[in-house]
Amino acid sequence: MKTQLQIFTRTALVTALLITTLLFISFKLHANSHISLQLLSSGKTIILILVSVLLLSAMASLIYSKFWLKPLKALEEEITIIAENPDQILAPPPELNAPIALVEAQSRLRVLHSKVRQSIRQRQRLADAGEAVAKINHDLRNMLSSILLVTDQLESSEDPKVAQVAPVVIRATEQATKLCQNMLDYLSELPPPSPENLHMPALMEELAATTDIKLDYSGPEMLVTDRLMLYRIFLNLFCNAQDAGAKNIAIDIWQAGHLAVIDISDNGPGIDDKIKDRIFSAFTSGRSSHIGLGLAICLDLALALEGRLNLARSSNEGCAFRLQLPATILEP
Repeated sequence: MKTQLQIFTRTALVTALLITTLLFISFKLHANSHISLQLLSSGKTIILILVSVLLLSAMASLIYSKFWLKPLKALEEEITIIAENPDQILAPPPELNAPIALVEAQSRLRVLHSKVRQSIRQRQRLADAGEAVAKINHDLRNMLSSILLVTDQLESSEDPKVAQVAPVVIRATEQATKLCQNMLDYLSELPPPSPENLHMPALMEELAATTDIKLDYSGPEMLVTDRLMLYRIFLNLFCNAQDAGAKNIAIDIWQAGHLAVIDISDNGPGIDDKIKDRIFSAFTSGRSSHIGLGLAICLDLALALEGRLNLARSSNEGCAFRLQLPATILEP
């Protein structure tokens, strides 16, 4: 209703201005003519102007309402229905005399709605499968932990054959336990980040003690971010670099405009070109002994921190990952 009133008012103003301009031009062309003076002084002329203005304004408002406002309102109602309940079945589209652009927009909206409904069902199926896998992984991890406790005792066995195969069994059990834990981490929903004052040298010391890689750090002493999430990103990247054969890793933190840039580089063999474009996809790994969830988890953690993670470079001299976070983390 408000839009119709605006169209009516604007049309009235434009029409009145146009007619007044025409009369003014006519008066200039016939300045010495009594016809122009009579025309301007006649009450009928004023009434004619008002009637013309009202008729043209009403016609413009009616046309706008029928051919634009009503189809737009119908399209808006469908968008609202989809937004409130994407799985809702839409009624057949009404027959409207609308511009081609609006008809195409409505058609594309219904195609999008159909795809959204299919996607919702697919996500539900994946969620159900994920929940089942999570439960299986949880139980399997507990079983493997129990096995690991027993196999640790095999190394001290007096039987030389048992003592010889014990390390192999222990490594395989540890690897299976780690794979189960990675699967649980990937399937679990991340909580909102809890920023805190983070002392980076202490975090670097903890990471260096966890892995055998030599670590070089260059950056601020304090950051304001979620400690556990950042630690998990670093740890996954460190473990990947170590498994690939890297001996050194460097972390550089600097500011670029509104972003805090964290570069994590190593001197490993780099990433295979065959998987370089999909390394952040789940179950993608260059080694058959790895399930390929570490980088996918890192990407989820980066998104949870309102940042982004990407591969900056990769060659036979090493690779570098770049983590970009809001620059507010640099303001403790």
